Amino acid sequence: MPHLYTCQACRTEAPQRRDYREDAEADQQAHRDAAHGGHRPIDGDGVRRVHHASRGDGILPRHTFLAFVVLLVLILANSCHH
Repeated sequence: MPHLYTCQACRTEAPQRRDYREDAEADQQAHRDAAHGGHRPIDGDGVRRVHHASRGDGILPRHTFLAFVVLLVLILANSCHH
């Protein structure tokens, strides 16, 4: 699962998701150096695991989404027979 750096103080996030946490942590340090003089923002910042961009904002985990789709197909198939 990809990782993404976000800064609450600036209300911003890194321009891209990273496959490795270490790469997202490098984004974190680069942002701290450029925007905060190397300091950690008081309002917080950090690296978090995120869903792939192709799956939207990650509200539904993959298995939940798939279960929802299967349930919807079953309901629609059942309603077509009545």
